[in-house]
Amino acid sequence: MIKKLLGALLVASLLMMSCEKDPDNGNTVPPPPPEVTPGGNGGNEEENNEDEKPPVSTTLCTDIGQTPIILAYYTENSPELPDPTLLTHINYAHGRFVDPDNGTGGIWIDKPELMQKVIALKSKNPKLKVMLMIGGWGKKADGFSMMARDAAKRTEFCQSVNEHIKNYGLDGVDIDWEYPTYSAEGTGASSADTKNFNILLKELRETIGTGKIISFASSASAKYVDWPEAIKYIDYVNVMTYDMGAAPNGHNSPLHRSTVFDQRSCDESIDLHVKAGVPVGRQNLGVPFYGKAEKNPTVKIYEYTVNYNEMASILNDHWYAKLKKDVTGYNIRRWDPQAKVPYLTDMANRILLSYDDPESVTAKGEFVGEKKLLGAMFWEYRHDDSQHSLLKALVKAVYGKESVL
Repeated sequence: MIKKLLGALLVASLLMMSCEKDPDNGNTVPPPPPEVTPGGNGGNEEENNEDEKPPVSTTLCTDIGQTPIILAYYTENSPELPDPTLLTHINYAHGRFVDPDNGTGGIWIDKPELMQKVIALKSKNPKLKVMLMIGGWGKKADGFSMMARDAAKRTEFCQSVNEHIKNYGLDGVDIDWEYPTYSAEGTGASSADTKNFNILLKELRETIGTGKIISFASSASAKYVDWPEAIKYIDYVNVMTYDMGAAPNGHNSPLHRSTVFDQRSCDESIDLHVKAGVPVGRQNLGVPFYGKAEKNPTVKIYEYTVNYNEMASILNDHWYAKLKKDVTGYNIRRWDPQAKVPYLTDMANRILLSYDDPESVTAKGEFVGEKKLLGAMFWEYRHDDSQHSLLKALVKAVYGKESVL
């Protein structure tokens, strides 16, 4: 009994030490199908030491930044810098594997000069956190499985991430591995990916320390990750509560279950993560700044993906610029009162496009507060209109004012 008590005291003291700020790593001033089936061909596995792991109730990072979180995914293709008065966190994309075929060589950053300009926005919002997003859907995430199954490659990856964090003054990293054990677009995968992901997270945390953020972009299904283990190293989870359906057979991102479609909703996805082991206060609700139409229609009215910045022309001018066509009679806005999302139909009420607008984004922002989530994130910044209508609606709903400052 005495030995057990002494052992518990030792573990408690180690946990307290692990939450201290690492002086060497201190702060310096997107789409999947609704359901995918895991698969793989095996891989290396390693054992973890349970005594070295922190409690799941709190984050490891000593400073995850301002909350509630309003997080933008911002890509190298963006034509303008983000407005730092409307954001608490920015995930700059993309970080890529130097050799995606086998996961070697560490990572590189697309347009690092643009990322530096984003980081410099801290002069306007000193509380702003800027992380590097690594990965993405399909081929963009290729390299993770091959790297995670090999000890030398994992170390190389973690050291490369740490070097970029230090060199650029980043606040952390967002891992966007879509998804462990699943081979999207023919990418590498292994049945041991989930186990190896935990090993990777542990080493990544040990490498970058507790002064930096580690986040993860998770499937709306809450699958592919051993959450009770992974959440011990991840500070918060960006739940991709979108791409859950497409017209005419579903909504892209229904807040609640629709009476029209039998599909998962945002609130159900959050609950799935809670049941899987992710505390509700460590989840960011995903908000899409785009809509989804029928993927392969006989007669194409809209492209599969329609960004919100195209909607004003569609609704007000009856003109879909991307296909250079008049959409009069194919752009009738409807509202699903249960799902709390809009959609477009034709004169015969056939659903043509499911999307989000300020009304639905406001409902989602209010849900963040009602559910006591950590915050909200969205994909992606450049898809909003020039007035930042969606982002402003989100900020207003979450913060009750026009800015996060």
